[in-house]
Amino acid sequence: MTQRWNHETHRAQSVLYAVLLMPMLLSVFALAIDIGGLQLERLRLHYAMDLATVTGASAVDLGYYREHGVLRLNPPEAARVTRESLLRNITSLPDTPAADRVAADAEVAVVNLVPARDPFTGTALDRPSVCARIRVAHHFPLLALVGIRDWIITITSEAQIRQ
Repeated sequence: MTQRWNHETHRAQSVLYAVLLMPMLLSVFALAIDIGGLQLERLRLHYAMDLATVTGASAVDLGYYREHGVLRLNPPEAARVTRESLLRNITSLPDTPAADRVAADAEVAVVNLVPARDPFTGTALDRPSVCARIRVAHHFPLLALVGIRDWIITITSEAQIRQ
Protein backbone atom coordinates (compact mmCIF):
# COMPACT_ATOMS: atom_id res chain seq x y z
CA MET A 1 0.00 0.00 0.00
CA THR A 2 2.82 2.41 0.87
CA GLN A 3 4.56 1.71 -2.43
CA ARG A 4 1.40 2.39 -4.44
CA TRP A 5 0.81 5.65 -2.60
CA ASN A 6 4.43 6.68 -3.24
CA HIS A 7 4.12 5.95 -6.97
CA GLU A 8 0.89 7.93 -7.31
CA THR A 9 2.35 10.80 -5.29
CA HIS A 10 5.35 11.05 -7.64
CA ARG A 11 3.03 10.99 -10.68
CA ALA A 12 0.89 13.75 -9.16
CA GLN A 13 3.99 15.82 -8.39
CA SER A 14 5.21 15.40 -11.96
CA VAL A 15 1.89 16.59 -13.35
CA LEU A 16 1.91 19.53 -10.94
CA TYR A 17 5.44 20.51 -12.01
CA ALA A 18 4.47 20.26 -15.67
CA VAL A 19 1.36 22.39 -15.12
CA LEU A 20 3.28 25.03 -13.17
CA LEU A 21 6.45 25.12 -15.27
CA MET A 22 4.91 24.90 -18.77
CA PRO A 23 3.60 28.50 -18.84
CA MET A 24 6.95 29.80 -17.63
CA LEU A 25 8.80 27.74 -20.24
CA LEU A 26 6.45 28.94 -22.99
CA SER A 27 6.94 32.54 -21.82
CA VAL A 28 10.72 32.17 -22.06
CA PHE A 29 10.40 30.76 -25.59
CA ALA A 30 8.03 33.60 -26.57
CA LEU A 31 10.47 36.15 -25.15
CA ALA A 32 13.37 34.59 -27.08
CA ILE A 33 11.42 34.55 -30.34
CA ASP A 34 10.15 38.12 -29.97
CA ILE A 35 13.54 39.52 -28.93
CA GLY A 36 15.11 37.75 -31.91
CA GLY A 37 12.50 39.34 -34.19
CA LEU A 38 13.18 42.75 -32.65
CA GLN A 39 16.93 42.43 -33.23
CA LEU A 40 16.40 41.26 -36.81
CA GLU A 41 14.09 44.19 -37.59
CA ARG A 42 16.53 46.60 -35.93
CA LEU A 43 19.40 45.26 -38.04
CA ARG A 44 17.39 45.51 -41.27
CA LEU A 45 16.34 49.07 -40.46
CA HIS A 46 19.93 50.00 -39.66
CA TYR A 47 21.11 48.71 -43.04
CA ALA A 48 18.30 50.63 -44.77
CA MET A 49 19.26 53.82 -42.90
CA ASP A 50 22.96 53.43 -43.69
CA LEU A 51 22.21 53.00 -47.38
CA ALA A 52 19.83 55.99 -47.35
CA THR A 53 22.37 58.34 -45.73
CA VAL A 54 25.14 57.21 -48.07
CA THR A 55 22.80 57.87 -51.00
CA GLY A 56 21.89 61.29 -49.55
CA ALA A 57 25.58 62.15 -49.11
CA SER A 58 25.99 61.88 -52.87
CA ALA A 59 23.79 64.96 -53.47
CA VAL A 60 26.68 67.34 -54.08
CA ASP A 61 25.95 71.03 -54.71
CA LEU A 62 27.58 71.25 -58.15
CA GLY A 63 26.93 74.99 -58.56
CA TYR A 64 28.78 75.73 -55.32
CA TYR A 65 31.61 73.41 -56.35
CA ARG A 66 32.00 75.11 -59.75
CA GLU A 67 31.98 78.53 -58.14
CA HIS A 68 34.19 77.87 -55.08
CA GLY A 69 35.99 74.59 -55.81
CA VAL A 70 34.81 73.14 -52.48
CA LEU A 71 32.56 70.13 -52.10
CA ARG A 72 29.43 70.56 -50.06
CA LEU A 73 25.96 69.05 -50.05
CA ASN A 74 22.79 70.52 -51.49
CA PRO A 75 20.62 70.38 -48.32
CA PRO A 76 17.12 70.11 -49.85
CA GLU A 77 18.29 67.60 -52.44
CA ALA A 78 20.24 65.52 -49.91
CA ALA A 79 17.23 65.36 -47.57
CA ARG A 80 14.88 64.40 -50.43
CA VAL A 81 17.24 61.72 -51.77
CA THR A 82 17.76 60.32 -48.27
CA ARG A 83 14.00 60.02 -47.65
CA GLU A 84 13.36 58.48 -51.09
CA SER A 85 16.14 55.94 -50.62
CA LEU A 86 14.88 55.15 -47.13
CA LEU A 87 11.37 54.60 -48.48
CA ARG A 88 12.64 52.23 -51.18
CA ASN A 89 14.77 50.31 -48.69
CA ILE A 90 12.10 50.05 -45.99
CA THR A 91 9.35 49.09 -48.45
CA SER A 92 11.39 46.03 -49.45
CA LEU A 93 11.67 44.88 -45.82
CA PRO A 94 9.17 42.37 -44.49
CA ASP A 95 6.96 43.32 -41.53
CA THR A 96 7.77 47.05 -41.55
CA PRO A 97 4.50 48.90 -41.08
CA ALA A 98 3.72 52.22 -42.77
CA ALA A 99 7.01 52.58 -44.67
CA ASP A 100 5.83 55.81 -46.29
CA ARG A 101 5.08 57.37 -42.90
CA VAL A 102 8.42 56.22 -41.45
CA ALA A 103 10.31 57.77 -44.39
CA ALA A 104 8.27 60.98 -44.27
CA ASP A 105 8.80 61.32 -40.49
CA ALA A 106 12.54 60.64 -40.74
CA GLU A 107 14.60 63.40 -39.20
CA VAL A 108 17.27 64.35 -41.73
CA ALA A 109 19.95 66.94 -41.03
CA VAL A 110 22.46 68.08 -43.64
CA VAL A 111 25.64 69.47 -42.10
CA ASN A 112 27.88 71.54 -44.37
CA LEU A 113 29.72 73.72 -41.85
CA VAL A 114 32.43 71.50 -40.40
CA PRO A 115 33.93 70.61 -38.02
CA ALA A 116 30.60 69.93 -36.35
CA ARG A 117 28.68 67.34 -34.37
CA ASP A 118 26.00 64.92 -35.52
CA PRO A 119 22.81 66.48 -34.10
CA PHE A 120 21.42 63.05 -33.12
CA THR A 121 24.43 61.19 -31.72
CA GLY A 122 27.03 63.89 -31.02
CA THR A 123 29.62 62.16 -33.21
CA ALA A 124 32.33 64.46 -34.55
CA LEU A 125 31.98 65.32 -38.24
CA ASP A 126 34.95 66.59 -40.24
CA ARG A 127 33.31 66.63 -43.70
CA PRO A 128 29.87 67.65 -44.96
CA SER A 129 27.43 64.94 -43.86
CA VAL A 130 23.88 63.65 -43.93
CA CYS A 131 22.63 62.61 -40.51
CA ALA A 132 19.29 60.87 -40.05
CA ARG A 133 17.14 59.31 -37.35
CA ILE A 134 13.97 57.23 -37.53
CA ARG A 135 11.67 55.79 -34.91
CA VAL A 136 9.69 52.65 -35.75
CA ALA A 137 7.21 50.81 -33.54
CA HIS A 138 7.96 47.10 -33.34
CA HIS A 139 5.01 44.86 -32.47
CA PHE A 140 5.66 41.79 -30.32
CA PRO A 141 3.32 39.09 -31.67
CA LEU A 142 3.77 36.57 -28.85
CA LEU A 143 4.45 38.87 -25.91
CA ALA A 144 1.31 40.82 -26.83
CA LEU A 145 -0.58 37.90 -25.34
CA VAL A 146 0.78 38.87 -21.90
CA GLY A 147 0.38 42.62 -22.38
CA ILE A 148 3.74 43.67 -23.86
CA ARG A 149 2.65 45.16 -27.16
CA ASP A 150 5.03 47.59 -28.86
CA TRP A 151 8.60 48.74 -28.55
CA ILE A 152 10.00 51.85 -30.25
CA ILE A 153 13.15 51.20 -32.25
CA THR A 154 15.33 54.28 -32.80
CA ILE A 155 17.90 54.09 -35.59
CA THR A 156 20.48 56.79 -36.33
CA SER A 157 22.95 56.94 -39.17
CA GLU A 158 25.32 59.41 -40.75
CA ALA A 159 27.35 59.46 -43.92
CA GLN A 160 30.03 61.96 -44.84
CA ILE A 161 30.66 63.24 -48.34
CA ARG A 162 33.53 61.46 -50.05
CA GLN A 163 36.25 63.63 -51.56
